Order: sequence, then C-alpha cells, then structure tokens
Amino acid sequence: MSVLTIHLYVAFLVAALAVLAVWQVPGRRIALWVVTVQIALGIAVMLQGFKVPWYHPALAVVGWAGYMAANAMARRNEKRNALIVAVVSSLLILIAYFVGMEAVKNGYASP
Repeated sequence: MSVLTIHLYVAFLVAALAVLAVWQVPGRRIALWVVTVQIALGIAVMLQGFKVPWYHPALAVVGWAGYMAANAMARRNEKRNALIVAVVSSLLILIAYFVGMEAVKNGYASP
C-alpha cells in the first residue's frame, strides 16, 4: 500500500473527526493527533514527488494550529472560544480535504 493511499484513508478519518469529534475536549485532542499524523503522511507524499495545490497543505497546517490553540484555550477554561476556534479549524480542515480529493480526482496529485 502506497503512502498516498494511506494518506487518503487517513483523510476520511480526519474528515469524520472534524465533523463529529471536535465538540468536546477529548475529541479535539484525538483530532489533533490524527491531523498531526496526516500532515506527516502528506509531507512524505510530497517528498515522493506528488504535487498538490499550495493551499492544500497550507489549510491543513492552519487547521492543525487552530486545534492546538483550541486545546490550549480549553485548558485555560475558555470553553466558548475554544469551541469557536475548533469549528473554524474544522472548516479549514474540511476545505483542505476537499482540495486534496479534487486534486486526486483530476490527476493533479501525480509524481
């Protein structure tokens, strides 16, 4: 199984977590770890020569940073702000997911 295939399978999990799990602190923490693994896999895919639009990894990294910020806010009892940041981060992650899927579908993600 190629790294790109694993990256695509983990993308499904990331999208599900972005929609279902970020509403509570444990879900945000799980989402953060899975997105971290996904970004590492994405770096491995890009090092193999695959290309994607520049905004695909940029959106993913900004979404990841948002999950980091949301987790930090939750630890400081800023529950409402943490939820808002998590929702915005999820939207960015879902847009990155869509861009990645479209890149694969249209043959853009090829070495």
